[in-house]
Amino acid sequence: MKLFSILTAAACALVVSACASTPEPTDERVHVIEADGAADIQPGNIYISADAAKIFTFRDAESEINENGYLAVRVSGTTPELSALKWAFFGDVDYEFAYRFYWLDADGNLVPEQESYRLRSTIPGDPVRFVGHAPTEEVRSFAMSLFTASEKPVSDGVEPADGEADEAAEADAETDAAEAEGEKIKEILPELPEQNVSGDKQDVKVIGISDKDADSVPKAVPTKKE
Repeated sequence: MKLFSILTAAACALVVSACASTPEPTDERVHVIEADGAADIQPGNIYISADAAKIFTFRDAESEINENGYLAVRVSGTTPELSALKWAFFGDVDYEFAYRFYWLDADGNLVPEQESYRLRSTIPGDPVRFVGHAPTEEVRSFAMSLFTASEKPVSDGVEPADGEADEAAEADAETDAAEAEGEKIKEILPELPEQNVSGDKQDVKVIGISDKDADSVPKAVPTKKE
């Protein structure tokens, strides 16, 4: 009975913890959103869903124009450690996020080349950093939206994580290279005449010899059995 009471109390505490109110942002750049994505994108803002705000605390955002003339962005934050109670119920789990950067020009307008959401996971209690690079030189500012992976907006596609994208690109490159090599081999090799054997055992076409010269080739004559 005592064990049942302890388990019941633990379950209630877990439910209360899961239903805790969303923490208020401490940085004016951070905006907690409920809708399917951010509607009004403003330069420098970080839009975080209510669920993501429970497991991600914004720390800083840095941006600079790199040596190639493209804007590079780093958004960093921290994630909470799992409580002993949650660890007892769920074991080791990772936090999974879906994020995207919005790229804006000098006038604050979105540039045509925009990204889809990317996936990122991190261990509870570890710091996490989201890095982005502008697609064109006209980009001068950015904004970002962050969701949990389970609630990622359906209005946008989701790209694989950076490592998965690289593996897929390498596989596609290998396939293209193999097909190109096959085409080169076809161009180098001469066309061989068709192999054709008629129903008559005495009339056999020889590969590589034209019909005109085939008559000069001696034909096999079957031997008679004694």
